[in-house]
Amino acid sequence: MTSRLKPAQGFTLIELAITIIIVATLAVIAVPKFLNFREDSEISRVKAVAAAYQEAVSFVQIRYQILGLSSDMTNIPGYADGTIDVNPNGFPLGINKGNRQGFIKNTKNIGKGNQGCVSLWNILLVNPPSVSLNKNDDTDFTAYRHRADNGSGKSQCSYILRTLGDTTNNPADAKILINYDSETGRVVSVFRD
Repeated sequence: MTSRLKPAQGFTLIELAITIIIVATLAVIAVPKFLNFREDSEISRVKAVAAAYQEAVSFVQIRYQILGLSSDMTNIPGYADGTIDVNPNGFPLGINKGNRQGFIKNTKNIGKGNQGCVSLWNILLVNPPSVSLNKNDDTDFTAYRHRADNGSGKSQCSYILRTLGDTTNNPADAKILINYDSETGRVVSVFRD
């Protein structure tokens, strides 16, 4: 019986080097694309949340109009849990904003203090992303109550997205945010490079 030896099979050093180069090139191309998917998904989520917020603001105003109101009002009946307060245009200002007699002193300011924007977020949105007043507590958004450009009173809420690492305290410098203006009832999502 004769036996034949089979030649050893495997990768040559050149084949191995070419394979490593190809895999490294694919990794250099794929990793940035993967990171952009996360940013793109967060942008889509912000757009969806802003649209839901705008829809809720519109529903509050429609309820206000159905009731035939023409001035500010506390505790709009028939919407959410009945604690939403509105300005004379029917746009939400917060919850529990009125005094004991149900009178709202300043219809230009959202909420009672800075917590007003957080309260609006949580009452207007169904299953909202997490929001707080502290940028360092691992919530999805940080809320800021502020004055509009050339506006009167603290009539705006800005919600800065934190999940992509934005650490600014100034809504004007935020990369991604949602802004609500209680004087116009307008909700916009803002994206900056």
